[in-house]
Parts: sequence; C-alpha cells; structure tokens
Amino acid sequence: MNDEVFYEIALKYLAHRASAEETELLKKYLLNVEYLEKYNTLSEAFRNESTNVNEFSLERGLKKLRYKIEQSEKRRVLKFRKRFAVAASIVVFLGLGVLLNSIFFNPRAINYISVSSPIGERIEVLLPDSSLVFLNSGATLSYPESFQSNQRNVKLAGEAFFKVKRNVKKPFQVQSGNFTTTVLGTSFSVVNKAENDFQVTVRTGKVRVENRVTKKQFILEKNNQVVFNNLQEDLVKRHVNASKVTDWHKNILRFDAITAKEAFSKIEQWYNVKVLCKSDTVLNRKIRAAYKNEPVDKVLKSLEFMIGIEYTIQNDSILIK
Repeated sequence: MNDEVFYEIALKYLAHRASAEETELLKKYLLNVEYLEKYNTLSEAFRNESTNVNEFSLERGLKKLRYKIEQSEKRRVLKFRKRFAVAASIVVFLGLGVLLNSIFFNPRAINYISVSSPIGERIEVLLPDSSLVFLNSGATLSYPESFQSNQRNVKLAGEAFFKVKRNVKKPFQVQSGNFTTTVLGTSFSVVNKAENDFQVTVRTGKVRVENRVTKKQFILEKNNQVVFNNLQEDLVKRHVNASKVTDWHKNILRFDAITAKEAFSKIEQWYNVKVLCKSDTVLNRKIRAAYKNEPVDKVLKSLEFMIGIEYTIQNDSILIK
C-alpha cells in the first residue's frame, strides 16, 4: 500500500470528489488499522472549519498538520504537500469551508457533520469507524466527526441502510425522532418519515428498537421488522423479506404489491419528478415489479403495459391517464 495514493484518495473522498473506483480502493485501505487511524486524523483536521475564510493559511496549515500527524502516529513526516494542496484548493472552490482551521482553533465542542442525499439520488457515506451508510433520496444523516470512546451515535431523518462495523465495546445507535435503534454490528434499514411513520428492518445481526417516550422495546433479528403507526400510537413487530425491503441501496426500485398511487410516489422520490394522475381507477391498481438502474421512461413503458396507462412527459412532470 502507498501512503501518497492513500492521502490523495482520502482527501478526494472527504471533498466528495472521489470516483466509485477510488471509494472502493479507500475501503480496502481502511481495513488496515494503521490507515484507519490516519484517515480519522485527516478527517478530523478536514472537518473542523472556521467561519472566516480569510483566516486560512495553507502553508501554516500544512506545517501544523504534519506536526499533528507526527505526534499522533510517531512516524516520519508525511510527504504529500503537492497532492494535499490540490485537494485543499478543490475544497475551497466547492465552498465546503476552510480546511485545517481546527488546527488553529482546536474547539472543545463535538463537531457534527450533516450529509443529505438530493431528491432523486442515493449516496453512500463512510463513517469515522468505517461503517457504511446508504442514504435514500431526500434523507439526512448527522454524525460526529469522530466517535467518542464508548459510543457511536448518529441521527437520521428519512431512509437509510446501515452496514455497521462490529465493536462490542462501542454500541452503535441511530436516533430517529422518538426512537433509538441500538446495534453491535449488523446491517439494517431505518425509515423515519412523517408520512410513513417509523420503520426498522434487519437484514443481518440483531438490533434493539426503543420508543424513548413510552419506553417500549423490541429485539429484532434477521427478517424482522418493527413499525410505528402514528394513528395507532404503537409499535408492531412482523416478519418480512428484508432483502426486498432494503435492496433500494443496490439501486433497485421495487413495487411489492403496492397501489399505483404508492408506486407513483416512489417514482417521484426516485427520479425527482412530479407524477400527475387524477384517475382513482388507475391509482388503486396493484403493482408488483422491480427495476435495477432503469431510466424513468423504461419504468413508465413497463407500467403502461402492466396496468394499462397512457403517459406523456413534459419537462419534469409526468401526466398519466
């Protein structure tokens, strides 16, 4: 493994400029404890930003960063000045804030990072402990730039699929509205939307879901799902096919025996379009289908044949009759 390559792709990833291939390579680096420590150090320096752009000095920041890494790792001075300067200029250009200001100010408060997936897109987030989070369209995840010694807490609004790095000494918790989902190491999805209430589905491992208001808890294992309905004000546990519920993170758009009305709502979120249909007959028809990496017109042509609709596309609006 090469330090210079590692720092280049790590900085590009932190600046949201890494390609899919570079992201995969970074994951391989982070399987090595030594590189995971380097990434956490670099991420901390990268994320702590000043509100005053004029206070930033790249030369001073590079010297401070080198010193900080030397002290934390007790290794030789890292020679990545040229690549680091390029990555830093990318960050400033993108308006992401000033790199390395935490080295100057060293704030004591825990700094949180907030990442949102644009409507119509799904993004992947690598957490400080190397856990992976896939955010569905319109979801927002907040997490500390570095986890505390005895806990890993994140906050979610929307839908996300988690692949949590196992650590029995440091439980992983997802805060979603009035609910807390606690795991040691597993893969699961959480949905926290006003219109769809609250839902947790476990694909592997085991999690505990707690309503912090009523203190009611459920232990969930593979293919278990718990749902909270705002109207009934109660948690309900049931058995599901978790792979189907969570395969959206593999870019699969699935309609599992749902109404056309529900399917059109999914299409709106998935493709960032507006679907207009006034026919109750059409809206109540049932649909069972799955599409992987298909453009919206291919999905519509399939539905045209499946449930007998006609459609026209006008800019970002789809008219159905």
